[in-house]
Amino acid sequence: MTTASTVVPTRPTALPGLWLLLAAIPVAALPHAWHQPPWVIAVLAAALLWRLIIHAGHARLPSRWILVPIVLGGGALTFSHFGTFTGQQAGTALLLVMVALKLLEIRSERDVVVTLFLAYFIVVTTYFFNQSILIAAYSLLSAWLITAALIQVHGGRPLPFRRLARSSALMLVHALPIMLILFLVFPRIPGPIWGNPAEESVAQTGLSDRLEPGDIAQLLENEATAMRVRFDGPVPPSSLQYWRAQVMTDFDGRGWQADRDRPEIPAAGPATDDVAYTVTLEPTRARYLPVLDFPASVPPQARLLDNLQVVQRNRIDNRIQYTASARLDAPPALPLAEGERARALMLPENTAARSRVQAGLWRAMHRDDDRAIVSAALELFAGEPFRYTLRPPRLQGDRTDHFLFETQAGYCEHYASAFAVLMRAAGIPARVITGYQGGQWMDTGNYLRLRQADAHAWTEVWLDDAGWVRVDPTAAIAPERIETGLGGLFGDDADAPAFLRRSGLPWTVQWRLRLSDWQELATFRWESLVLAFDPERQRQLFARFGLDATDWRSILIALVVSFGGLGLAAGLIAVARRPGDDRDRAQRALDRLSRRFRRHGLERAPHETMTGYAARLSAIRPDLANPLSDIAHAYTRLRYAELSPVERSDCESQLLRALRDVRPGMDWVAQKNAGDKPRRVRPLPGKGRGDQAAS
Repeated sequence: MTTASTVVPTRPTALPGLWLLLAAIPVAALPHAWHQPPWVIAVLAAALLWRLIIHAGHARLPSRWILVPIVLGGGALTFSHFGTFTGQQAGTALLLVMVALKLLEIRSERDVVVTLFLAYFIVVTTYFFNQSILIAAYSLLSAWLITAALIQVHGGRPLPFRRLARSSALMLVHALPIMLILFLVFPRIPGPIWGNPAEESVAQTGLSDRLEPGDIAQLLENEATAMRVRFDGPVPPSSLQYWRAQVMTDFDGRGWQADRDRPEIPAAGPATDDVAYTVTLEPTRARYLPVLDFPASVPPQARLLDNLQVVQRNRIDNRIQYTASARLDAPPALPLAEGERARALMLPENTAARSRVQAGLWRAMHRDDDRAIVSAALELFAGEPFRYTLRPPRLQGDRTDHFLFETQAGYCEHYASAFAVLMRAAGIPARVITGYQGGQWMDTGNYLRLRQADAHAWTEVWLDDAGWVRVDPTAAIAPERIETGLGGLFGDDADAPAFLRRSGLPWTVQWRLRLSDWQELATFRWESLVLAFDPERQRQLFARFGLDATDWRSILIALVVSFGGLGLAAGLIAVARRPGDDRDRAQRALDRLSRRFRRHGLERAPHETMTGYAARLSAIRPDLANPLSDIAHAYTRLRYAELSPVERSDCESQLLRALRDVRPGMDWVAQKNAGDKPRRVRPLPGKGRGDQAAS
């Protein structure tokens, strides 16, 4: 016998919200399956299975003597695998393991609530590894399910899932304006809050600081986005879209190495005929910023080096957005120091012997005419038997000589490297530039998308009367690559990747590519508006309203004005809708019923009560007597009875359900002759059989 003060523990299998919790945890943890070790996911799956067995009544909750060793073992396993409990990877793994073990000790509603809040943290940690728009949508789904479980826990009694889903969705919708205000106004910290992403989770640009023949050709199959560009004015032609990334002067006989520790020079500054643009750059784990040749102005956080390469201080471990401008006609006139000239002429000994002979012949033929030597080399590449191919033969021995005099087939880096060697052998300073060229114009979003496959290499030579001049040997051997991009180069080539051909493909592949284009547009909008909203863009937003994003007073003003405006808008909406009173809700249902019968000449008279109107309709349409009686009963209760919030909600649901069963066009006789049984309506709460008979 229990007294009034005795606490009777709740059976774990009867805890409200537990079923939804067991569904919400795997949904929230699913994205981590691609980033966590398999044993972490296995531990979570085993705990969920164990809990389901307990929930079905086939096992008991483990005792403390069993749980404590399991918890210690989970922590030890995490530490042995990662060597730490902190950091993105280890911290998330520890969270997943502890949530898994928490499932095995849920004994009360408080335990359910704590576990649900831990599930919210699982959703947040997903953004450590992936911040795509798909993950954002999926995290909303997870949050919706977790919130529905919380509503069930605090509901006091089992609620239908449809009602839980609707309430949870409304709560998330109401939270969106607050989330938007905090996103725009809350001070932003440069870089990731939780440190740099793990090495394996950061996308790579594909452009290395070293170039050897064959490196860029390997990127052709990589359709991952490298950068997206939006132009402020007219879009320059494809033949002028050279995106300068790295400058390579040092050559060791096999490959080219990117320049390091170059001095900084001032930018020329924007002019009226410059091309202004905004770049959204994917993470590169490098410091260079691809800019349109030739840079006239650079982002505030970047430096312009004397080789016209643009770099920033920190590695680009996150997606960034920057604005710059370019002067397409010619590079700025810069002097060439003697030391720099020597570097740009240096060739290792015992390399490119046959190339040196060819360059010597050109020099003897053209004497002091460097431009004529450049033209002679381009004519060599443009003629037979040189060909442009993505699958060139493997180079052996001296790579330059073997390419020029044996294989004579290659990709852009083959021609750029060989051309630079020939120029140096002829006494003309030369260097190799890597970056991007061409790209795909996205009509749906009016921006240029450059993939990793659009990586390109070209050459610059020094001419005394012009300075550094861009010379692209690819334009001589495959001009369509420069004029129309990779798509124009391959056409309907069956060996080319599908995303470059766009014609001669099965309709299923074409639809997949179209869907990919729309997904690309959505991704671009998401990245440019959300992920690229950094401290600099926040300062620009505040500056539009005369505020300073670094001043706490400005932030406080922005918060007060934003939340004040949100509250005012909510109040105006509330006044416009005039919710409040059950009379209006019931009256709207009555008006809907009258409108349904209006075209049959059976609309409600102004003096007619709901009960009288329902009785008149029932006399004419006996097949609708039951739902009409339910509507009249619910209408009367909503308008005149004192109902609790739960009773009011149930009564409203029953009113709407009965209203859906009233179809003025339904023919009762035809339905009866067809052998169908009339649809039975669930009785309203508080209305028994006697009430139905009386009505």
